[in-house]
Amino acid sequence: MLKNYFKIAVRNLLKNKGFSFINIFGLSIGVAACILISIYIFHESSYDKHVANSENIYRLNRDYVDGDRVDTGIHFSANTAPTLITDFEEVENAGRLMSNGLFWGAGSNEIRFDGEDTQYYEENFTYADQAIIDIMDVQMVYGQRRTALSKPNTIVISETIAEKYFRNQNPIGRSMYLNGNNERPFKITGVMEDFKSNSHLDFDFFITLKDVEFGEGEQTRWFQNNYFTYVTLKPGVDIPAFEAKMNTILMEKYIKPSYKLAGFAGWENAEEKEITNLQPLTAINLYSTHVDYESNSRNDIKIIWIFGIVALFILIIASINFVNLSTAKSANRAKEVGLRKVVGSSRTQLISQFLVESILISLIAFILGILLSALLMPLFRTTSGIDLVIPWSNIGFIPTAIGVSIIVGILAGLYPSFYLSSFNPINVLKGKLSSKSKSGGLRSSLVVFQFTVSIILIVGTLIVNQQMNHILTSKIGFEKDQVVQIYSTNALNEQVETFKEELKKLPGVNNVTISDYLPINGTKRNGNSFVNEGRDGLDETIPGQAWVIDEDYIETMGMTLVNGRNFIKGRTSDEQAVIMNQAMVKALRLEDPVGKRVSRYGQLWEIIGVVEDFNFDTMKTTVRPLCFFSGISPSITSVKINTNDVSAVLASMENKWTEFVPNMAFRYEFMDASFAKMYDNVSRIKVIFTAFAILAILVACLGLLALSAYMVEQRNKEMSVRKVLGASIQTIFKLLTGKFLSLILVALVIAIPIAYYLMNTWLQDYEYRIEMSWTVFLFAGIMVLIIALATISYHAMKSALISPAKVLRSE
Repeated sequence: MLKNYFKIAVRNLLKNKGFSFINIFGLSIGVAACILISIYIFHESSYDKHVANSENIYRLNRDYVDGDRVDTGIHFSANTAPTLITDFEEVENAGRLMSNGLFWGAGSNEIRFDGEDTQYYEENFTYADQAIIDIMDVQMVYGQRRTALSKPNTIVISETIAEKYFRNQNPIGRSMYLNGNNERPFKITGVMEDFKSNSHLDFDFFITLKDVEFGEGEQTRWFQNNYFTYVTLKPGVDIPAFEAKMNTILMEKYIKPSYKLAGFAGWENAEEKEITNLQPLTAINLYSTHVDYESNSRNDIKIIWIFGIVALFILIIASINFVNLSTAKSANRAKEVGLRKVVGSSRTQLISQFLVESILISLIAFILGILLSALLMPLFRTTSGIDLVIPWSNIGFIPTAIGVSIIVGILAGLYPSFYLSSFNPINVLKGKLSSKSKSGGLRSSLVVFQFTVSIILIVGTLIVNQQMNHILTSKIGFEKDQVVQIYSTNALNEQVETFKEELKKLPGVNNVTISDYLPINGTKRNGNSFVNEGRDGLDETIPGQAWVIDEDYIETMGMTLVNGRNFIKGRTSDEQAVIMNQAMVKALRLEDPVGKRVSRYGQLWEIIGVVEDFNFDTMKTTVRPLCFFSGISPSITSVKINTNDVSAVLASMENKWTEFVPNMAFRYEFMDASFAKMYDNVSRIKVIFTAFAILAILVACLGLLALSAYMVEQRNKEMSVRKVLGASIQTIFKLLTGKFLSLILVALVIAIPIAYYLMNTWLQDYEYRIEMSWTVFLFAGIMVLIIALATISYHAMKSALISPAKVLRSE
């Protein structure tokens, strides 16, 4: 019997090649999209799950509560990790990690190995405790894991770095020098396996924190927060109870006494404003978008849900095509059903036959979908920026695909099977089966659903693109265009200012500044606390950034002084002066700030100027308080150029660089490119979302094309009679397209409020966001109407232009 069902199914597929192609091709697109998105979702959801004991590993986060506003930070004092080990029996291990860009050595460096003169540039440096290697289950290629970072001035490198510089050699014992500092060698004590692509850590160099202190008293102050802190808890610990205990003991025993001793106002109620909590290691990648100064590479669980829903919708839309076409062709198969029933076929047998056809289509579509996903994977890999692969080696992949294809085939074919098998054989064989069968209402509903989804996706795509363009082109308080960032200029040592003056003399150079603190991610940040003069211990301190800049910084960056003056080179008094942004002035509630003084940890600084607010975080957050201090922070030199001959000015800068440091490569990047990198993840998501939205619309249009072709075929005689009776071509065209266009309009009415709600919710994540305009929805509606009209017009016009004699000849 199954063999017979299979033969009939194959014959029907071959008999209706056009409809079969649309069904299979549309479904295969849906399958390919689902496979690609599923692999992406699985990868993003699998972060750090490979780490041994990951279910008991946490990162400390801290919520800073200010009225209704809650900011979440991940920086803690140097004391936190060792205190957790000594004071809490629930803690098995705890360790610190120094975040990039804060202090010398973290982030990127020029490196030189012993016995060599050449310096090389490398990124992904971090300071780490020995405990981090243990907690994160870092595996070693060379060296002892238990002691790799246990001694001062030691460093562990990744397998990639080891292979790059010591091909097929064991580098243990070799020394490394950073940024030309020959007085502080770091001994290589281990080579670690590269971090996996689904690890939230991605470092190539671990510098030991053993006996390291960043400034006097930094290791003992509870209010100087510079470290990420990771903790391993013993199995079975009650997390909420432990968080409550941890907050109470740390606050009462250590933090509040430290705040009191430092004279911080409000120390008595610090526990209400600073709440420490544990974030599971496996949740960091998808649940950290609210965390300040977190990596931009983190994803968002909302994006994962959106992609998952889009993938499901594409598959549903493709399945809807099958249901629509199967029920639309019911009249063609009515006599077949009637005859089968007359000769003894039961309804169960008929249902089984139609389900076999549906499953066959689904299996073919899944095979093609898997092949299509493999074909598209390189493109998807490039677009997503993730090294994704089709999991051929996974023993469950093929069986799962087959199982899902059978389920999809059954679900898609269930209604058509029951509907077709329900025909009354007497009515069918008498020719009384109406072409306007009860399935018409279902078909209309499904078409409305398809295009509702399509309109929502179009609106989403348009608004995501508008928001990204707004971020990259809107006024951000500084000029990022034609600013060249020259890296590793700290290697020039005392010659860095001479190098700056030499650059100023070059043709095409407007201005030059030396500072590691730039309004783009990956550069230095240094948070301090500020309070007005005379208010130490009386007012709560204002947290803010403390950036070290020179006298040319503001002009080079195109920032605007709204009050007061800039730093003046050589003026001794400016060594105790500060320039604030407007956000800091507002936070300190200063009416006329210039000439007044502000206290930073008890030291007074005169306010000499106020700079207009500029964005130095992503545009998801408001501008934070910031102060500029006069000085040199020499790792990055920024050059403002004013010429169209960019190649010539870059060549002249490189020549000048070579004069100063002949053994070091000239490395630079344009600031606008660095700024765009801050939004790389969002840009990739935008491209992926747009691509899958187009796929969804394509599949929906394929179904509409086939459905309109069949409906026109069914009404050919009716239209011919109307033409004989005098109907015009325009009337015929209107009759054939009117129903479909009315369904699209219904879809538009349903989709607009849903799309508005969804995109308005998404935009709430951005402090600086576009205002959604009605023109977006109008454009989306017009676009869908044009696409739908173009899809159905071919068959409608073909029917309208056909000779009535050809159609009515058989009557």
